Amino acid sequence: MKFARIVTPWDMAFLVPVILYALAMMMAALLSLPSLTLGGWLLSLFAVVGFAAAGIFRVPIARQSGVPLPGLAVAVLSASDLIQRPLLLIGLFTFGIFVSYLYIIRVPLFSLYAGGVSALGAGGYVLTLLAFDGGPAGFLAYPLAAASYLLVVLLIEFARQKGRWNGEGQSSFGIKAISWVRLVRVWLLITALSGILHLAKMTLVSSHLTNPQSVINVLLIVGSAMVLVLLAVRDNLKSVTRRLEGLVEASLALPWEEKGRVDSLVQEFAQEAANAESTEIRSKRPGRAEIGARISLGTGQDQYLVVRRAIAASAFTEGDQRVVDALAHIGSEVSRVKESVDGLRLRASTDSLTGLPNYGSFQESLRAINDNRGYAEAIAVLFIDLDNFKKLNDRHGHATGDFALKEVAQRLVNTLRPTDVVARVGGDEFIIVLTELTSLRQAKSIAERIVENCGARVVFGEVAFQPSISVGLAFSAHREIDLERLIEDADRTMLAAKKSRKQGGPGSGGSVSISSHRSSQVNDSVVRAIESDGLTVFFQPIVSIVEDTIWAFEALVRYTDPEIGPISPASLIEKAKRLGLLDELTRQVILKALTAARGFAEIDSRVNCVTVNVEAKQILPARMGGFLETLPELFPELTLCLELNERSLSVVSNELRCQADHLRDLGIMIALDDYGSENSSVGALVRMPMDILKIDRSLIDDLADIRQLEVLRALQGFGDTLDYALVVEGVESPDTGALLQSVGVRSAQGFYYGVPASAEATAERLHRHGNAAVVPDERITAGALAEAETEAAGA
Repeated sequence: MKFARIVTPWDMAFLVPVILYALAMMMAALLSLPSLTLGGWLLSLFAVVGFAAAGIFRVPIARQSGVPLPGLAVAVLSASDLIQRPLLLIGLFTFGIFVSYLYIIRVPLFSLYAGGVSALGAGGYVLTLLAFDGGPAGFLAYPLAAASYLLVVLLIEFARQKGRWNGEGQSSFGIKAISWVRLVRVWLLITALSGILHLAKMTLVSSHLTNPQSVINVLLIVGSAMVLVLLAVRDNLKSVTRRLEGLVEASLALPWEEKGRVDSLVQEFAQEAANAESTEIRSKRPGRAEIGARISLGTGQDQYLVVRRAIAASAFTEGDQRVVDALAHIGSEVSRVKESVDGLRLRASTDSLTGLPNYGSFQESLRAINDNRGYAEAIAVLFIDLDNFKKLNDRHGHATGDFALKEVAQRLVNTLRPTDVVARVGGDEFIIVLTELTSLRQAKSIAERIVENCGARVVFGEVAFQPSISVGLAFSAHREIDLERLIEDADRTMLAAKKSRKQGGPGSGGSVSISSHRSSQVNDSVVRAIESDGLTVFFQPIVSIVEDTIWAFEALVRYTDPEIGPISPASLIEKAKRLGLLDELTRQVILKALTAARGFAEIDSRVNCVTVNVEAKQILPARMGGFLETLPELFPELTLCLELNERSLSVVSNELRCQADHLRDLGIMIALDDYGSENSSVGALVRMPMDILKIDRSLIDDLADIRQLEVLRALQGFGDTLDYALVVEGVESPDTGALLQSVGVRSAQGFYYGVPASAEATAERLHRHGNAAVVPDERITAGALAEAETEAAGA
């Protein structure tokens, strides 16, 4: 049978006695029927129908499908007049539950087992009610009866499943999978239904609204069943919604995942959408206890996405099968497209003859190696040319020439280390990047080994020849600014090696010519700037657009090297970070900014706040925490604000939050910078304590779009509620300022209020215009604005 279950010997040890008990209870009920009147027969028939209808609705107490779903039909027992005949009542209840489970799981054997387990629980329920009937503690009957039912059902299933309710793939002992909140909710629901049904029956009987009393029981049982059926319909709608959400989420997520994660994500979505106990992708078809669908993940063979449920769970439906089919199809299509894209990308970046990377791929690799190497890590570029290749082609044909190229390519690969890169960049030209070098001597040694290995004799059919190569070597001790110069130097020295050979240089195997290429000066320049305290700080005003006044300045680092000119702020900070000098750079910027701000406050005491950009982890005690804690005492008349870039707040630890709160207690403000950029999330607003939220200029690039204004209005509302100030960056016109003010924004920053300027120029502005937000007689020219935008982009 398609939706059958796997039964182990341990399961049989429980199934057999429980099924025998269920059959015994149903037989006892059948034997009791002849003694009943016609009304009793009708009441019994309606009771079975009501129990069957009500038994369809079961309530989950855990996410794992292996944990049983207790039913609410047991509460209907409290309204039955047959409660004084417990064997007959429990037998009828067993019949009803058997019918409902036969509809749910469609397997007679397991339906009998489910009826037996429910009957055992119902026995505890009925006996508890009878024990308290008419006693002084009668109010305890229903909660205790409900608890008895749940306890019996859960204990039987817990023992059958060997105590594996631990929520870890059901492979270890424990009960972590159970939600105690859900369990208590089910207990309260059964208790409340029991009491309500019993009270309704007693009320109707005592008021003589209906006669005979058996009709009241029928109405109550059938009515309760209908209510529970409606709840079951709602539960079915939830199941449909779960499947639909799983398909939508898979359709949105899978195309953007890495190829190697598609299989695991398909399994996760299938397990959630089909409410399965476990999921796997395998070569074997689905078995009797499973459903599945064929899936192709680019492995060259068809596999199957297979899901399964535990014995106590509902049978898989056709809807479950369809959702598994759909997810398998989505996964197959995503894998096929990714494989096609990977193939196109490989062909676009690979030389078809040798299989080596081509020149475009080589350039990407060289950039990545140069950008990510340590300050003391050297590299070398080798430009290689196969000597007399044209003669070889002309004399022996292109097949021989192609073989020679492939043989040299393979010898290059065999000679190099795993971290080195080799590419074919022309007809008979190759280029290599040697990485992780410590000296020029090491690079020269590898180059000479390449010449020696490539010069070994080659035999192709009846043709035998000895390849000869010329190698140009350009060594780089530090990171490069202009990588093309490094390549050109290697090419130039290779040509020098060929010229040397023609003039009587080495004639066997090839030769190596070494370039004296000048290493990049940027790293050295950054080191000198920081060690000599040669950095400059510029200031840009932050204004109140309500009062048209400046209330703070943002400090921005600048540096111009005497030889190579200005170094962009982004490059300056990135190189300082890679050189391990970012904390020292930040200390210097903060001290320079506070010193200048002290002068600004002496000119206009209303401007006494300065903001400085830092990475989040820099404020920790192990980094700059101790230094920052001394600043409020050194500059008591000023307020320092640390702007934490949101990109550095992807993970906010408890230590980071506590340190931020500690600095705020000392009087240092915390700002979240660049909110609204591509890395932003709502979570950042609540993870980190802050005083100021700075909105990135990308959020106001089109204020004609009403949605942008509404987002700003909402963020200002959050700020008012959570007690932080909102500052919008990138304001370049009075119209933008007016629109911001119309939605409640009170603070802004941008070129309209002033471009970044030196401390001297900023002091001059304060002398002439005070803390006025806009200087009317100083217009920003188009050239100045373009320059300022370029600086902002670099920062």
